[in-house]
Amino acid sequence: MDSAEFKPEFSIPYFLLSVTDKRKHEDIVNKEEVKFSADAENFRLSLSYSNVNPAPIIRKIGDKCIILLGSPVVGDRIDREKAINIVSDEANLAEKASREINGEFLFMIFNRANGGLKIINDRFTSIPLYYHHNRVSGEFYATPYFTCIWEIRKELGLKTNQGALCEFLFFQRLLGIKTYLENVLFLPDASVLRVEGQKSFLSRYWQRSYEKNNSSLNENARRLADLVAGSVKNKTSDGKRYGHFLSGGMDSRSVLAAFEKNYPTCFTATISENRELRTARQIAHTKGAKHVFLKLHPEHYSQIFKPAVKVVGGMYNYDHGLFLGYEEPVRQEADVCFHGHGFDYMFQGMYIPGKPIVVGGRTLYYRTLLELPEDLASFYISNVSYRIKNADVWSFIRPEKRPALQSFQRESVSEILSDGRSLTDSLNDLWEYLTFHHLSRHYSYPNHATIATLAEQRTISFDNDIFDLYLSLPVEQRFTGRIEKKCLEILDPRLAKIWSANTNLPVIASAFRQTVYQLAGSVRNRMFPKEQKPEWMERTWPSREHALRNQTVLKNAVLSLCKSDTLGEADFLDIKKIRNEFPRWLNGEDIPGISGDLVQTVLSMGTFLRI
Repeated sequence: MDSAEFKPEFSIPYFLLSVTDKRKHEDIVNKEEVKFSADAENFRLSLSYSNVNPAPIIRKIGDKCIILLGSPVVGDRIDREKAINIVSDEANLAEKASREINGEFLFMIFNRANGGLKIINDRFTSIPLYYHHNRVSGEFYATPYFTCIWEIRKELGLKTNQGALCEFLFFQRLLGIKTYLENVLFLPDASVLRVEGQKSFLSRYWQRSYEKNNSSLNENARRLADLVAGSVKNKTSDGKRYGHFLSGGMDSRSVLAAFEKNYPTCFTATISENRELRTARQIAHTKGAKHVFLKLHPEHYSQIFKPAVKVVGGMYNYDHGLFLGYEEPVRQEADVCFHGHGFDYMFQGMYIPGKPIVVGGRTLYYRTLLELPEDLASFYISNVSYRIKNADVWSFIRPEKRPALQSFQRESVSEILSDGRSLTDSLNDLWEYLTFHHLSRHYSYPNHATIATLAEQRTISFDNDIFDLYLSLPVEQRFTGRIEKKCLEILDPRLAKIWSANTNLPVIASAFRQTVYQLAGSVRNRMFPKEQKPEWMERTWPSREHALRNQTVLKNAVLSLCKSDTLGEADFLDIKKIRNEFPRWLNGEDIPGISGDLVQTVLSMGTFLRI
């Protein structure tokens, strides 16, 4: 099999853990069959789950019932049982969690002797956790899938968080620990959460150190190459069949380059036989790996937007949840799948602000580091690269609601900065902290979540030592991907020679060299003009504008949303303006203040509100 077609078959994960007072009533909010329960004197723990990859491991050790999600590394290999034994002993638990357990994990430990619950996650929030604790009744609910709590919000008496809905419209994500529901929180990284009846206590067993190392670029690149190779060995230590989601860019290529044996089957999802596919296939075959083309449906977003929104819990845009509809071909080849997530922001420096150079109306690849202002909150709100672009979001918010929401927005950003200042006073590090304070809150997390519906997904960059190295690197070594380019050359020089599908330029070329190619290409195109395809046709996905205006199901979904009362749950929106202007924009009219970013983000949010 070298190619596979999309099938509209989706495995939506479900997981809900509850601790309730068994003296009062049975747990009536679980929507699925309870697969595990345990009783203390007054409390009952209940667990329901389905379509979770990998399925949770449940062990009873003395009075403790331990539930594990993920595949933690102990020493130099995946070892779930050893990790469970480590956390079963409460002596020096924080130190052991920090020093002895690596990688991706979420532990839930219920004590049958006293009814207490303890939850421990990793430093990457690789398995997000959303939880609600009723401090009057003592009832507690938790899930990695926000939709599971959203579906029972009425039974739990939970109210919508209007500020969070508004924040999503600006940044395509949420900051901090807030969610769409008041009193439902996101568990911070490297946390130990203890719940004891009506009381709960949160502590952190590890904190980031932004102290920079003094090593040269070459020394750090060699260190990174060794760590990436080590992470690949650790995360392939359990002898399963491995897959890898491979694009034509640099990040997923760097992961594949670190494989020394047992090469994974590589999967590339794209729309046609284009530059993305040809480049990825060349990378895989050069490495000696099998390659499978996952052909996107001609109207792929129209097929996946509803299940994608449900999988990611509505707090991300659906087009980042691309990898749905390929269970059969992926599972034929792999039990575990990797990808390149994390390398873009850790080692390509994708979000480091640079000062662009514009020549003849074209922004050049060459740029210089931007000196950040002291007022980082304002700069972030106006300039962060993933904010909604080419749209005036405030114009779609009712005037009387704007002051309070503007204050909420600034306080939200300022709160993250305040947390960051307890760790560093560097403006560059604070800028990084604003975006990556909890990694799975990043707007691209749906890539993880949707791959995980096909098979277990593991993230090579989610390794304690790799993360520590990232934090210690001088910003100059990460800017324009300098360290990752050198790392790729070290890991596999053959893959480093293959051009990038993203830029159609040498993948390890410096920004200056890329600019030389760019200018030469511009001159060539002027001298010998030819019809150019839209750039998105050579990449994985269409532009948001094209998809919304040309995919009938998507277009009708927006029109239906505009006519319905659904968006009224976001009580700050100017529904009349949306109903008047969105349909005209969908029909091709150029309306100031509206962009594909805005329309799609409203569709993502509105689709979720309908659940």
